[in-house]
Amino acid sequence: MKKKVLALLCAVTVFGSLLAGCGGASGESDAPAAPAEQGGSDETEAPEEAEEQKGGFKVAYIARNQSDPFAAELVNQFVTQAADYADTFTLDTFDAQTDNEKENSIIEDCITKQYDVIIIQPNDGELQKPYCQKILDAGIFCITTNAAIRELEGGSWVDGDPYAQGEAIAKLAAENVPENGVVGILNCMPGNFHTTSRYEAIKAEFIDKRTDVNIIGDFMEEEATEAAAMATMEDWATSYGRIDCMLTTADLLGNGAYEAVKDDPTYEGMQVYSVDCLAKTVLEIKDGVYTAAVYQNPPALAAANLEAAYKLLTGEETVITTSVDSLLCTSENVDQFIQMYIEQGQITPEEAAEHGYEEGSATSILAQ
Repeated sequence: MKKKVLALLCAVTVFGSLLAGCGGASGESDAPAAPAEQGGSDETEAPEEAEEQKGGFKVAYIARNQSDPFAAELVNQFVTQAADYADTFTLDTFDAQTDNEKENSIIEDCITKQYDVIIIQPNDGELQKPYCQKILDAGIFCITTNAAIRELEGGSWVDGDPYAQGEAIAKLAAENVPENGVVGILNCMPGNFHTTSRYEAIKAEFIDKRTDVNIIGDFMEEEATEAAAMATMEDWATSYGRIDCMLTTADLLGNGAYEAVKDDPTYEGMQVYSVDCLAKTVLEIKDGVYTAAVYQNPPALAAANLEAAYKLLTGEETVITTSVDSLLCTSENVDQFIQMYIEQGQITPEEAAEHGYEEGSATSILAQ
């Protein structure tokens, strides 16, 4: 049990009352020194002052890159759900902006500010691992998530199963890609546990099994951006002509590949697979121009991380390792994903109607 947690829990015993926090608002910051209010750039009170006023625990969540739609939605879920734990801890969020040095600097600053739990979404697990060890060495609880660092002794992690995510789309592609089809494969973010594991599944379940196909490209993008994928796809389209399938490890890669050739009739019916299942991708699946995507389930990820922080802080657990389920979206169940995104406010009923969906005709996939 960490020293600070013991001291606070002893105070609970002596005075017979819970240490209460007065809010669960989250902050974002480009600089690691102090979190800013959600959705703005003004600085809030220093974390030390907040602790004195609210008397509770402090939890930090460091996002890999909030300009990434998936990472941004995960932050949003953290902020929204943290309100349920306001009596126990406050949450501050930080944006590492896909910069390993920045992420490591934020980690060090959170250690200095004596946060009670630091939750990290690594950009590069190997480069963040020594700094996670610094958290543990300082007697602070460390949780890594999406993609988790699972080899930290005494560290906790909450994650999906990235191999299973890649396996789901690889197996579907192996069934659907025509014999002797032309296939492009896009991976991204070297050193990232999730994309690496997804690619391993694609290799085992598609590349090694569909030896008949012509793989014209098997490429690693440095970042998961639509622009990078578009540029690569434009080069491949010029060099190879018709491509039957694009297998990708992230939605932004699949989105970019589709955008690059969507107006070319040569590519009508091209299959596209990815992981993330963003709102944009769901509408493309509804339109029949995108084949399938795996939903990483940000609501469940955020809920499991916050529950883990609570259990660690209250002494219910000392180390937590847990996985959440991912969900495959295809044309068969896409309406359930559209309804989910309508309920989350990411797709408007009017926008859904433009793609042929009638609001309320399906139950949210998360309601199952």
